[in-house]
Amino acid sequence: MQPKRNTTGRQQWRELLAVGLWIILVLTCGTLGYALIEGWSLLDALFITVLTVSFGGFREVGEISAPGQVLTIALIVAGVASFFFAGGVFARTLIKNMPIREAKRMQKSIDKLSGHIILCGCGRLGAIVRAELSLSQRNSVVIERDEDTIANLREDKVLSICGDATDEETLKLAGIERAAGVIAAVGTDADNVFITLTARRKNRTCPIVARAEDPRTEPKLMAVGATSVVTPYQLGGHRLAQAFLRPGAVDLADLALGSIRHEVLIEEVVIPASEVSQNRTLRTLEVSARFGLIAIAVRNEGQLRFNPRAEEQLEEGDALMVMGHRVDVDAFAHAIKQS
Repeated sequence: MQPKRNTTGRQQWRELLAVGLWIILVLTCGTLGYALIEGWSLLDALFITVLTVSFGGFREVGEISAPGQVLTIALIVAGVASFFFAGGVFARTLIKNMPIREAKRMQKSIDKLSGHIILCGCGRLGAIVRAELSLSQRNSVVIERDEDTIANLREDKVLSICGDATDEETLKLAGIERAAGVIAAVGTDADNVFITLTARRKNRTCPIVARAEDPRTEPKLMAVGATSVVTPYQLGGHRLAQAFLRPGAVDLADLALGSIRHEVLIEEVVIPASEVSQNRTLRTLEVSARFGLIAIAVRNEGQLRFNPRAEEQLEEGDALMVMGHRVDVDAFAHAIKQS
């Protein structure tokens, strides 16, 4: 994207230079014309030329001849042409620079972010991902190549970068070192592999969720650092079949995943280091009694323990999966962090 920006900048400078040269040419011709035709001094001739071209009125230094009158008419026409020419150039320059200024303002906001999600690709699938991230009130930065898509995102005040997500510099601009996670959702598997590889090199710990069109790409994505791989066609096909075979289960899954139609969701709450205690159990955390939540499972090192008992001990790093209303889940997560 940078070469195009440089080309646009050079074109703008050429247009501004053309305006300047045109004005100098008009002033030079007018000054020399009055000096030669009317015999005025160069200062008087320049003074009359500037007044005529700038619509400041015309004041005769002396008697003006017929050729001088013709020159005056020509200068007035040239002045009008210069006004519209310069106005058009300056207007185009302002309009062309608006996206650049907007990009700079957004970059300042992005530089202040920490713990955000980087979404690579905002096509049909990426737009749905962005909507879900917005619904969850997670800070996010979108990287997209298409300039029209970027323009629409910036109209909606979405933090975005116009660039190639496979480029390390673009990921740096998005704050990859400070990011809490990366979602590689561009249209080609090869690009998603490069994005995953580059992102993992710059951030060794953040989760990376990658899209794969071909199921055979999944092991490659996992090998270069993806923590999870989603195959949209397989997922969509499975969903279609289950919607017919087990419609109730599908509705429950939508409910649990926090669909925009519901205020009930399943959320993971990680037990932090300060929570290590001999009596740290579901009962002492008052998951059900105080917050009205259902404890579904405990995840530790990739293993799930479903339907945990009330007396089950929770260790540092355990992810407790709870289900309930969004406000109750948020209150429980806040209490865990503060206790």
